[in-house]
Amino acid sequence: MADALLSMVVIRHGETTLNAAGRYTGQLDPPLTARGRAQAVALAPLVAGAFDRRLHSGAQRAADTLRIACDAAGLHGIELVADPCWRERSFGILEGEPAGGWTQPADLDAAPPGGESYRTIGLRVLAALDALRADALREGRPLRVLLCAHSGVLRMLAAIAADAPDVAAILGPGTPNGAALELTYAAPAMPRFLSSSPS
Repeated sequence: MADALLSMVVIRHGETTLNAAGRYTGQLDPPLTARGRAQAVALAPLVAGAFDRRLHSGAQRAADTLRIACDAAGLHGIELVADPCWRERSFGILEGEPAGGWTQPADLDAAPPGGESYRTIGLRVLAALDALRADALREGRPLRVLLCAHSGVLRMLAAIAADAPDVAAILGPGTPNGAALELTYAAPAMPRFLSSSPS
C-alpha cells in the first residue's frame, strides 16, 4: 500500500490458564502457562525488528508475553507502553465460564450478557488505530508499531485493514496464541463493516 501511514506487527498473547482450560477470558487476567511462556520466547526474532512503538493492552498476559519475547531477543529493559484501548472484548457474565455457552450471531451489535458487542470493540480499536495514524501524520513519516493484544482485537485490526464489508469477516477462527499478523493502514477512514447503522 503506497500511501501507508502505519504498519503493525500484532501478536496474540501466549496461552493462559483459561485458554488451556477452554474458558472465556475477556477482561479477566489469568497468567501464562508454561506453553504460553515458551510461545513468547519463540517470538524473539519477530520482536527484534525496528519499531517506533512497542505496545500492549495492559493485561498481564499481554505485558508478560511482550516482555518475555523482548528479553529473549536481547532487548532487556526496552520501553513497553500499556494502552487499555487494546484490551480484550468483555464477555460479561461469561468470563471464566466454559467456552461454548454463547454463540456470536452475524450481528455487529449482538453481545454476550453484560459484555461488549463487536461494534463496541471495533470502534474502540478504530479510535486507538486512528491515534497512531495521527501520530504518523504529525511526525510526517510512516510508523511501524509492535502490539501484543488479544483475539478480539486482532479480529478487528484485520477487518479494518481489509476494509471488510460486513461482520462475516470477523466470525471465523481467531489467531492462535503466540501467533502474529502483519497489517498495513492508510489514511483514517470508517471501515465498511463499522459504517452500517446499529440494529
